[in-house]
Amino acid sequence: MLVWIRKFNLKKAGIVNVSAGLVNILVHVFVILKILPFQWVNGGRTETFEAACQISLNSIIASVVGILITLVASGIISIRLNRFWGIALTVVLVVLLPLSFIGVLQQFFGTLFEKCVMSFVAAVGFCSAVRIAFEKRW
Repeated sequence: MLVWIRKFNLKKAGIVNVSAGLVNILVHVFVILKILPFQWVNGGRTETFEAACQISLNSIIASVVGILITLVASGIISIRLNRFWGIALTVVLVVLLPLSFIGVLQQFFGTLFEKCVMSFVAAVGFCSAVRIAFEKRW
């Protein structure tokens, strides 16, 4: 199975993953700017706009960190890693995959917007993350 996963272009997977992260950031910026109703995100469980803004800011920060890791891990930003850091990066990416998969599942239990739009974005991001995680870096 790893041979099949590695057939996909690593840099293209990185671009797809970064794009999914940017869409996520854009959605949360739209919530903060009140372009999207805050009830449409976070499963509709947020009671106030202030709470939704805090959750959106945290999601934006997490997405930015994820984008930076993706840029390095996919080779879009070329950083030479020694054996230790290559193995460490691979372990971190593989350990984060189940959390990413849980994020995909959560979208299907959320609001209609999350089911129709964000579930697709999360699924595409997860598929590209799988490709990036299983790249041999050492």
